[in-house]
Amino acid sequence: MTQVFMLLFNLSIVTPEGISRDEIVNVYSKHFETEIECQQFLDNWTSIIKSRGVDTLQDMLKDGYTVELNSVSCAMQNVST
Repeated sequence: MTQVFMLLFNLSIVTPEGISRDEIVNVYSKHFETEIECQQFLDNWTSIIKSRGVDTLQDMLKDGYTVELNSVSCAMQNVST
């Protein structure tokens, strides 16, 4: 197994009535060979990630539901080779 680092979006979903769901959703995106590369990318692009990343995820939801970004971080993943 190879280890890579990925951006981890931690999200909450809010219903059309404004009620935050109990479920937390984690979405992995973009992989990096090292944690340093991942962290540098995150440091340089956080504001764009938070706006465009949330917009992209928002587009995946039913009308009326909204996504709230709790955090975005670098997370280690094991990948089968």
